Amino acid sequence: MITFYIIAIVLVLLSALFIVYPILKNKKQTHEQAYILSNTRLIKQRLIELDEEFSQGVISDKHRQQAQKELKLALIDETVPSDGQAVSHHSSQIKFIGYGIFAALLVSVLLMYWQVNHISNVAHLFDSQANMQALTQKIIVDPSQDVTLEDVQAFTLAIRSRIQNNEEDATGWMLLGRLYNSLGQFEQSFQAFDKSLLIKPNDTETLASYAQALMTPNQVEYLRQAKTVLERLLTLEPGNNQAALMLAMTAGQLGDLATSERYFAQIKPLLPPNNPAIVQIQAKINELKGQPQQKTGFSITINATEEINKRLAQHNRLQPSFLFVFIKDAASNNPLPAAVRKLDLRNLPMTVTLTPDDAMMASYSINDISEVIVTARLSFDENVQASPGELEGATKLTKINNAIIPVDVMVNKEIK
Repeated sequence: MITFYIIAIVLVLLSALFIVYPILKNKKQTHEQAYILSNTRLIKQRLIELDEEFSQGVISDKHRQQAQKELKLALIDETVPSDGQAVSHHSSQIKFIGYGIFAALLVSVLLMYWQVNHISNVAHLFDSQANMQALTQKIIVDPSQDVTLEDVQAFTLAIRSRIQNNEEDATGWMLLGRLYNSLGQFEQSFQAFDKSLLIKPNDTETLASYAQALMTPNQVEYLRQAKTVLERLLTLEPGNNQAALMLAMTAGQLGDLATSERYFAQIKPLLPPNNPAIVQIQAKINELKGQPQQKTGFSITINATEEINKRLAQHNRLQPSFLFVFIKDAASNNPLPAAVRKLDLRNLPMTVTLTPDDAMMASYSINDISEVIVTARLSFDENVQASPGELEGATKLTKINNAIIPVDVMVNKEIK
């Protein structure tokens, strides 16, 4: 920045010199012109006086003619070398050139200032390119690391620079599509994926990433495109179970029952029945078939650690004697359960189902929350309030509407 200021000062001084010098020179010429005009007036006055002296008989005609001749020659010497209009025109040209040079220098200074202000952006680009390998490892190869927004933006800048040097870089366009999607810039993301597929139409990795990006906004127009992309991907890789899962889900959202059932049958045996995706797809298929919608709720299986089970088995009858199972809102500090059940404690494991019917108040139930904490408590008495020595376990999950989600809760701690 100091270099810029030094250069700017030098340019301003030079521009001032170009302006001041013509002005000073013009003043000198003006004085010269005034001097010439004064001498001319004197010579003409003397010519008149000579005529008067001759008429009065002071001088002879010969002397008068000789003096007039000499004065006229002097008048010619004064006027010929200094044409006032030419001098004035020349002076105007010099001033015009000076002002033009000053304007050019001023523009140059402004342009230089603009360039200096963009040096930080250029430096950021070079840093991004230099760190590209590390950013690739952090964002693509090992995404489990903590990735910041600045990392994603720097990597996006590096990829764009790489593509500018090689627009046929299909992998670069694919990575750019992923990055734009992570930044929520969906249209730019889709355009990048389209360009990648124009270069490599059958790249399965790009097709999978494109489908995920199209599903992110959860809009019908994009879901239809995602369905087309996934069908193309499964034509190339029929055994791609991840693509089958996404297609079963997307087809269900679009009301395509046959496609959803077909690919749901492919992935259903591979996942546990309480997997949220399995539960959601099954609920959607049941809805499309016209089956009565299930209530929203949780099928909760309660078990305890081996140590606690041994402790419970040491007594002739189970102590504690009661089992409380309840659900609270994980997104707030509301102490009121959205659903609760009290049961006599029998041998573990036990399974309990909680639905909106188990609400403590008609105005507040499972339907009013999304993130839930499911808690199971082994109690010595019928009081729902916790007491020291009682045993408890909890788990946190997301509710799925119109589905009974299987949940496992492990009782693993003693309340102090």
